[in-house]
Amino acid sequence: MRERVDAMDEPKQHRHRKGTELLSKRIRMLNSPSFKRQTFYALENIKQGNGYAKACGIFLFVLIVLNAVVVFLSAQPGMDPVATNVLQAFFVFSTVCFFIEYVARIWIAPLAFGNCTVRRAYLKYLISPMGFIDLLSFAPSMISWFLPVTPALIHAVGVLRLIRLVKVSRYMRGFRTIGRVFRKHYHEIVASFLVIFLLIIVASVVMYEVEHPAQPQQFSSLFQGVWFAVETVSSVGYGDIVPITVPGKICGMIIMVLSLALVAIPGGIFSAGFVAEFQKANLRKIERDVERNTKREQEAEQPQKDQ
Repeated sequence: MRERVDAMDEPKQHRHRKGTELLSKRIRMLNSPSFKRQTFYALENIKQGNGYAKACGIFLFVLIVLNAVVVFLSAQPGMDPVATNVLQAFFVFSTVCFFIEYVARIWIAPLAFGNCTVRRAYLKYLISPMGFIDLLSFAPSMISWFLPVTPALIHAVGVLRLIRLVKVSRYMRGFRTIGRVFRKHYHEIVASFLVIFLLIIVASVVMYEVEHPAQPQQFSSLFQGVWFAVETVSSVGYGDIVPITVPGKICGMIIMVLSLALVAIPGGIFSAGFVAEFQKANLRKIERDVERNTKREQEAEQPQKDQ
């Protein structure tokens, strides 16, 4: 009975903690200078910012998308020297902009994490996944300006520029929803992937032991067995490695049948959680609209009561 009462109190405790965190953020937001608030809106919530904040937020979004396009164009061989210089100038400009954004995000971290102390908020952003992505979006390119680099390292820096595309997840609702789904269903997702991983390990060992004597060139190592298991479980089926013995074909069929059931599990978890999150978001929007309309009706009725 005690455990049941505690379980019923957990949602209330969660709502109370969340409400306290929101109140702390609002208090810190109100006590901060106007320029800092607008910087926060430009980087985190452009809908609430003024014209300059919205312009900065849209500029960063467009810059991130353009970087992805320019990285694709720069990978094409035989480019004109003038075009190459223009692209390099664009990369330099983007690197400087992302560096400024990184410094600004550190500056507004106390507003983004209003329930923490100032130093803890700085640290929380710096060690967060998006903090690392923000750092990698400019640090490799900036380091290459001051240190001697090899051609291979230059190509690696060019590939790392693609990380900048991950920054667009801040501006897209779907990416944030996926993150919430993963956090809420973390244990189920990890458990399903562990089962798939175990199937791959068992299948790779079995197929290697069965097929290696018959075709040592194809199944030359255990890694080749892993490759066959992964492409079979994932239903890719490149066909570069196939079993030729009867026991191997039987094992392959068993692996295919098991993979049909196991691979669908994480997809079902993600899709169900994704739909649930969007339904909750729509419900919250309806509740806000109802509250707004009720407030307007009350404000409209107030003058009539005063008369």
